[in-house]
Amino acid sequence: MFNNIESFLSSNSEFAWIAIFIFAFMESFILSGLLVSSAILFSVCVFIYNMEILPLQAIVPIAIIGAHAGDMSGFFFGKTLGHKLLDTKFIKKREKIIVRGQKFLDKSGPYTVIFGRFIPAIRPIVPFLLGISDVKAVRFYIADVIACLCWGVALAFLVTGIGSILG
Repeated sequence: MFNNIESFLSSNSEFAWIAIFIFAFMESFILSGLLVSSAILFSVCVFIYNMEILPLQAIVPIAIIGAHAGDMSGFFFGKTLGHKLLDTKFIKKREKIIVRGQKFLDKSGPYTVIFGRFIPAIRPIVPFLLGISDVKAVRFYIADVIACLCWGVALAFLVTGIGSILG
């Protein structure tokens, strides 16, 4: 799959920024984040950096904006449809786990966003669950901006570090 992405970006370098945004969004949004690995976003960023298609000063802000958009979409998806999804048979069977997770999120609130941003397995789930909880959108927004900025700095270090090893 990644070879297809590489060949597409090699011949269509003007779409590199869109690829970064889409993969950052997809790995952060609840519906696609469970399927799209953050390794794909990271590999795309390293490839674009090594091929000198975009500078790091463009890669990181685009990834931050895409990740933030994915998180906010997941949060509002939880706010609007989350309670309806909690009433499904599938979730009812796992009610104990959901209740335990909700109690933890209610206690730690938006701080979970910052830690969750750095753990790929729970990254798309945290905004959705916080959307279901009583966390206000403004609190989530501020926490998510901070989390995405910190994550962007880490991404820059990883891209340049791995980029220099591979390049």
